[in-house]
Amino acid sequence: MRPYRFGISATSTFIVITALACLTGCASKPAPEQKTLVIYHHGSPSPAIQAAQKVFEARYPDVKVLREKDDALANMRKVTDLGKRADLVYTDDYSIIPPVMFPKYADFWIRYSHDEMTLAYAPNSKYAKEITADNWYKILERPDVKWGIADPNAGPDGYFSLGQIMLSNIYYKDPGLFSRLVSANTAIKATESGGQYVIDCPENLNPKSSKVVIRPDPEALYPMILAGDIDYVFGYMGSVIGEGPAGIKTIALPPQINLSDLSLVANTYNRVTVNMFSDKPDRRISVRLGAKANGLTIPLNAPNREAAVNFLTIFLGETGQDALKGVHITPISPAETNDLSKVPEKLRPLLKQGQ
Repeated sequence: MRPYRFGISATSTFIVITALACLTGCASKPAPEQKTLVIYHHGSPSPAIQAAQKVFEARYPDVKVLREKDDALANMRKVTDLGKRADLVYTDDYSIIPPVMFPKYADFWIRYSHDEMTLAYAPNSKYAKEITADNWYKILERPDVKWGIADPNAGPDGYFSLGQIMLSNIYYKDPGLFSRLVSANTAIKATESGGQYVIDCPENLNPKSSKVVIRPDPEALYPMILAGDIDYVFGYMGSVIGEGPAGIKTIALPPQINLSDLSLVANTYNRVTVNMFSDKPDRRISVRLGAKANGLTIPLNAPNREAAVNFLTIFLGETGQDALKGVHITPISPAETNDLSKVPEKLRPLLKQGQ
């Protein structure tokens, strides 16, 4: 009897080889990595960034948006000091971009909106029924009133607020106002020479009493008003409305104080300079006050510059502008830049040369 031999047909051999080849080929081709758009931003433009993100992700589904919210200086330092890479960096003061990021990490800024300074409070704040745009500083001086301010060394929230108080010296014709509110309660000092004011903010701000509370950003202070821990907080109107909890109220301050009027920059706002880290020469940054204007840049080492440009075509357009208006931030239309020649070509029709 003939022994039975196990055999494999030519067809079966072909199928097996083809399957193996497919498996081998598939294994050698890793799935493509999803592209990302990394955005570092502060609090007040968050609603507009979110609105632009929604449109962007529908239009570019292959790109994932990653947002990281922090104070303006902290966001920039992540790029300049920590070696992190972002595709877009937002700041609540466009003028801080050059001294921190130029020329190694950025070479242009875009100024896209104006905001105004205010004083936030709640119905339960002490003397809430008495406070007005004319007497707010007198209310803050009362012994039983506590007020808060953002850390001026952390970013514009704080140093604009200090500038707001110093401008009040001039507007209310009360030269001791800043000293009584700020210097008497912290290590922050101010000097005057020839009608020009310089505010020095040392690394250790050293609040001398519980009357003044300092936190990295005003968003951390607003809930403390409702809780009754403090009574008043300096901040931006856009920050209060966009990031503050329900129930927070604001005081409409005169333009000579609230940093909203471009016509007052040269003869009023520019009279105040703030030195951050004034006692640390290697970290010291000086800012001369101007109108409160938000800005952004695309870092020179941005990993996904194309996505950043595509995002900004949405953010600087109607979608972003409408969302900014919804939180009491005034869009600049068209937005302005320091150097049109350095801005990506696709964005140039949306911008004009600024000063």
